[in-house]
Amino acid sequence: MIKFDKFSFGFPEKNLYEDVNLEIETGDHLVLIGSNGSGKSSLINLILHEEKYTYEGLIRMNRDMRIGYVSQFVEHETSEGSVFDILAAPFKELLQKNDDLCVKMGNAEADMDAVYAEYQKVMDQIDAIDAYNYESNIGKELAAAGLSALRDRQISQLSGGEYKLLFIMRNMLLSPELLIMDEPDVFLDFENLIALINLINSYKGTLLTVTHNRLLLTQCFDKVWNIENKSIIEFPGTFPEYEKWMLENKIEIFERARDFDEFIKQQEEVAKKVRHIAEMTAEAHYGRQLKARASYIERLNKMRGDDPFLEEHKHEFHLAFGNPLTETRSESDHNKSDENAWFEDHADLADASDAEKQIEASPIEVRNYTLQYEDDDALLTDVSFTVAPGEKVVLVGTNGTGKSSMLRDISRMLEEKNPGQFGYFKQIVESDESLKLSGGERNLARIEELCTNPHTGLLLDEPTSHLDIYAQIELEKAIRDYPGTVLMVSHDLFAITGCADRIIMIEDNQLREVSGRAYRKSIYKKYFASDIFDAEKQRIDTEIRVTNLIHAGKYEEARKALGFPKADK
Repeated sequence: MIKFDKFSFGFPEKNLYEDVNLEIETGDHLVLIGSNGSGKSSLINLILHEEKYTYEGLIRMNRDMRIGYVSQFVEHETSEGSVFDILAAPFKELLQKNDDLCVKMGNAEADMDAVYAEYQKVMDQIDAIDAYNYESNIGKELAAAGLSALRDRQISQLSGGEYKLLFIMRNMLLSPELLIMDEPDVFLDFENLIALINLINSYKGTLLTVTHNRLLLTQCFDKVWNIENKSIIEFPGTFPEYEKWMLENKIEIFERARDFDEFIKQQEEVAKKVRHIAEMTAEAHYGRQLKARASYIERLNKMRGDDPFLEEHKHEFHLAFGNPLTETRSESDHNKSDENAWFEDHADLADASDAEKQIEASPIEVRNYTLQYEDDDALLTDVSFTVAPGEKVVLVGTNGTGKSSMLRDISRMLEEKNPGQFGYFKQIVESDESLKLSGGERNLARIEELCTNPHTGLLLDEPTSHLDIYAQIELEKAIRDYPGTVLMVSHDLFAITGCADRIIMIEDNQLREVSGRAYRKSIYKKYFASDIFDAEKQRIDTEIRVTNLIHAGKYEEARKALGFPKADK
């Protein structure tokens, strides 16, 4: 379908791919993974707009291929109509076009050759998307996703997540030869994420998906492309199978490289002795022998090649805790004529002998809060809750329940009451091509700001979105270790179950509090046959442990950690 042949590509400031040979085959459910900034979105853009880029090698594909595309950011349509109307619209339009052409063919004055050619083209399109059966196909797609109840709902009543899922469904119904989805899970609540998993697994067409979502990675896809060290590793199998296979191979590669290094070192020691003899004598044959050994060692180094690539996930976050007033003074403070005036304004801090004793995590108190958008019914009415100092609380709820809006209002309230005390991480809600940064790179930059600038509390809105798996894991750890207070909005179940002391659920325009353990248990019972969170945690822990053992040269311990027997010598 699409073949990359000795393909290399990059930008002046960064090479992304070197000598890549890969193929997307018909029927693949392929996932493209890699660390933030490794070039996943660039590869998608090359497939979609190959003519706009200069690259080395070949991309072999039919330039007339019908490609569907779902971006990270989908703009919500405001047109009138129901969910069924929006899904049916392209099919009705094509069938109407066919009817109009049939009428034209009955007109004796029409250019029959041109009309028939257009008619044949439309008929091919109708066959390609099975347009005559669109009503039953829409019903089947809604049922597969568990969304039949949305069939008659008005588009204007859909949340952003529901609309994104609808947009994905419409692209699938149009049966492109290749459907590309770039982080389709971003901002989907858990119910819609489950629907997306069902849609992907029931989809019969060819699929290329970029995602960092650990649920999608473990539940979907039958082929993996992993961008590593300017190359792409291909594996025909599931993501968990790939991870285990890759680690097993790297143990073998590194061990062989170590043995080769030892042999080369031995030859270098021999060459050193020959050099010493050659320098001490005037016999020409020692000089010739030294030259021959140097040439031999050079060939050995070429045979060995570069060190096998073992990606080091260098994310390490330490969210800065402290009172910003003790760290820096504002410009107005510095401009005061009386240097003691600053201490008078901040008398509670001026006599601190030990800064740590003066710093306390800030509580969050919400009293009688109401959330209502213009001309709409109130989403929340007169709700109250408290987050104790140092507590980690997560707000959860389906798309459209007002979580982000409430967090924004809380941020404004706290800033008025305690200026500078709370850091606020806003979710990325739209693309910004001018920045030339991926969503993950933009989020990483904002997280680094929170690691640099101290606060006594944090408000986090979907902080793990767009981040690669290892950045997600490190951020979760940083949140757990942070001494300050955290109120977080998230749909990421791994972040929720990994960080929350307590969960506040928004249901039926009211708040309901549950423990992290109770929430996690309810998820298992309703959706999964086994503890996928523990399984994924174990997989990640094993990967990190094995990687560290490989770095340390402890190959037998690494094999044991993976569950493999001792290697035969």
